Amino acid sequence: MGLDTSLQCCSVAILRDGAVVADQSLAMERGHAEHLAPMAARALAEAGIAVRDLDRIGVVVGPGGFTGVRVGLSFARGLAIGTGLDVVGITSLAALAENIESAEPDALVAPVIDARRGQLYAGLYRRGGAVLIAPFVATPEHVSERLQKAAGAQPVSLVGSGAAQIARKRRQWIDSGLPEQISAKYVARRAAATPPPEGPPGPLYLRAPDAKPPKPSRFQGISTK
Repeated sequence: MGLDTSLQCCSVAILRDGAVVADQSLAMERGHAEHLAPMAARALAEAGIAVRDLDRIGVVVGPGGFTGVRVGLSFARGLAIGTGLDVVGITSLAALAENIESAEPDALVAPVIDARRGQLYAGLYRRGGAVLIAPFVATPEHVSERLQKAAGAQPVSLVGSGAAQIARKRRQWIDSGLPEQISAKYVARRAAATPPPEGPPGPLYLRAPDAKPPKPSRFQGISTK
């Protein structure tokens, strides 16, 4: 089973012998926690199996929305506690890179996600899955320079909500125009090909959360007695 709640989508998929037997997906900015469990139940029903029949769970660990990442991880860990299943963490960028299915096996793929606040999440992969640049966060200018340095003269396929920003800077690169959201079937595929984990995955946060705790009240500490 693959799970993703890290971006603007809630997605669950189940593979059997590499083939997709269930695929549930809903676009949403918020509400992942309310939708994930019912979607997982529908996916299991669609596949005609029970949780105990699963071999492994793949879940996106980020980078992405802080709340969404926590929702997916908590749900996956909960299933593992009750079943003893392995939980494999997959980064959002590695999963997004899988959207490009038709590239040559060793072609370069750069998933780029708009992280807001003038920054992008980015990485560089070979189509076969090799990681050339692990996920990082930086300004569009820094992302463009770092990807260019690693890619050299090789063409790069861009995918994700931040792809257009890089394509404008590197016009020789290709903006694939493919969906900007992650498909859980690719999360499941990546998880199936990953060695057994040594422990439960944790979230991948590349920067502090956008929300900040409120400032202390000027009246804090003053007794009302």
